[in-house]
Amino acid sequence: MTAARTDNRLLDTPMQPLRCRACAAELLVRKSSWHQTSVQWNAEALSTCRELGAAPLPGPSLAGCAQLRDTIRDAATAGELPVVEHPAD
Repeated sequence: MTAARTDNRLLDTPMQPLRCRACAAELLVRKSSWHQTSVQWNAEALSTCRELGAAPLPGPSLAGCAQLRDTIRDAATAGELPVVEHPAD
């Protein structure tokens, strides 16, 4: 059996807590680029989310929350959530 690999991408810019402005669910989020976002859900955030909390399985891994998406976009635009890869000037 091999040991789990460390995700080195999280060393430069780790995931950080972000609270959804619509429902106040708190998740861990990381923006690798303007087009790629990593979101880590937990049971409390899932049950708090208005869109996903009421959704049948398979849950957040295959579904998205429009309000959270807007919150992430706005936080990145305002500089509150770092974006690892910045667009070319």
